[in-house]
Amino acid sequence: MIPSSEARLGWRSYLVLFLTGLIVSLVLVALEPVPGYMDADYYYSGSMRLAQGHGFTEAIVWNYLDHPQGLPHSSHSYWYPLASILGAGGMLLTGKSDFLSARIGFLLIASLAPLVIAALTFRLTRNRSTALTAGFLGVFSGFYLPFIVTTDNYGVYILVGAVYFLLLDRFSIPKSILLGLLAGLLNLARGDGLLWLPLTFLGASILAYRQAHGRPAWTRLLLAGSGILLAFLGYLAVMGAWLVRNLTVFGSLLPPGSNYVLWMTNYNQLYSFTPQIYTFQAWSAQGWAAILKTRLWALGQNLGTGLAAEGMIVLVPFILLGAWKYRNSFPVRLAGFGWLALLFAESFLFPFASVNGGFFHAGAAFQPLGFALAAAGLDVLAARWNRQGRRRGPAPVLFQASLILVMLAFSGMLVKMRVIDSGWNEGEYLYRKADVFLVGQGAQAADVVMTRNPPAYYIMTGRQAIAIPFGDVPSLLAAARKFDARYVLLEPAGLSKAEMDLYNHPENYPDFATLGALDDNHILLIKPAP
Repeated sequence: MIPSSEARLGWRSYLVLFLTGLIVSLVLVALEPVPGYMDADYYYSGSMRLAQGHGFTEAIVWNYLDHPQGLPHSSHSYWYPLASILGAGGMLLTGKSDFLSARIGFLLIASLAPLVIAALTFRLTRNRSTALTAGFLGVFSGFYLPFIVTTDNYGVYILVGAVYFLLLDRFSIPKSILLGLLAGLLNLARGDGLLWLPLTFLGASILAYRQAHGRPAWTRLLLAGSGILLAFLGYLAVMGAWLVRNLTVFGSLLPPGSNYVLWMTNYNQLYSFTPQIYTFQAWSAQGWAAILKTRLWALGQNLGTGLAAEGMIVLVPFILLGAWKYRNSFPVRLAGFGWLALLFAESFLFPFASVNGGFFHAGAAFQPLGFALAAAGLDVLAARWNRQGRRRGPAPVLFQASLILVMLAFSGMLVKMRVIDSGWNEGEYLYRKADVFLVGQGAQAADVVMTRNPPAYYIMTGRQAIAIPFGDVPSLLAAARKFDARYVLLEPAGLSKAEMDLYNHPENYPDFATLGALDDNHILLIKPAP
């Protein structure tokens, strides 16, 4: 064990973690010149609109769940606005609406998160080297690392989650309010962040009830209720304005279309032009056996994500050892309950969205405590090693250094695979080339394009774009007519069987004319309605 005189986490330790996190984040910034995938494209496009004074509006349609009537229309009706707000803040700071400016806040968050993870671990273990180990695991964050500095909520969830569990030590008025505020931030970042509100009510009430030990039962219950009320006030301080906005714009606290997602039977239906067809009656018609089978499948997939991606494969046994050692710790117990609640809620309510990244994304808030428990579990293993060898030596430090190096290599491999080898883009560069081609064909600035990834098209060209809806060619044409789209860029990836027929045989469809191709992507003109 580290001597008690060294069992401190001073400013030098925090500085080392911050600088290491900053260097790693800057390398990622250099490797990722574009957002890289649709979620990040969308949040960046929202940042651009905010920074340019357009408010919460968007010049794109990437899904039709809220029944948009034209362009531009109200934004963030499916994805929540925190990442866009954060990106806009960086833009306002520099006076530029470029991607580098949008990432300033995300870069800072990625650099600060390891410090809070270390502080959380020190609070749990009272061991300096263990805390530093967890902090470095936060720097080299495995599957999360490629996404940590792009315009998405991964870094936000990791940082806010670390602060959240750090505050779960005792009841106080300020801490209860702060816990509610953090729950609000998690909800403002993601729709499934709403789970943190009841979890916070549970945590704040239990802490208050326990702290009043020895007092009359009615006093303890009153304090527990006050913990819930204070947490709710903190939550409303963050989410209140957004809920009022939804009520004003959509007529409901939640955006219209949210209920459609509950009744979908595959992921691609998210992009349907007629989402109103997804109802409880249509959903239940598939039979309860099929419904249960789908949800058990999603549960298995998400459990695998928890073990392989959130557990980073190599950390799972250490997390379990650490969790067992600190099984009486309130933050550990609440996190375990919260993670299981998230697993079942995501799997049974939103099976397709959760399997397609939703559970991995939402689980990022639990990751700081996962890193803390992994470092603590490694200590358990090292102590056992020393006892079996009947000696005292540098085993804990060697174990910790080895784990950090393994995570460094593992994270580097993932960055290479996801960022360097894949080119880190989802159509961004293609869309820039496509727009140059369209301008050469006489496209005007106001002309709308249909494509697979409308946010990416918009951020790369400034042109309004709408999504190619899931389904058949009549649905595609109906969406084009409604939004006055003049061109469609057909990318083979993601097209339905019917849309692939349009891709292969456009001559069979009199409403379209072929303009050209970019590699295996076909560009068609949508003829005016007769």
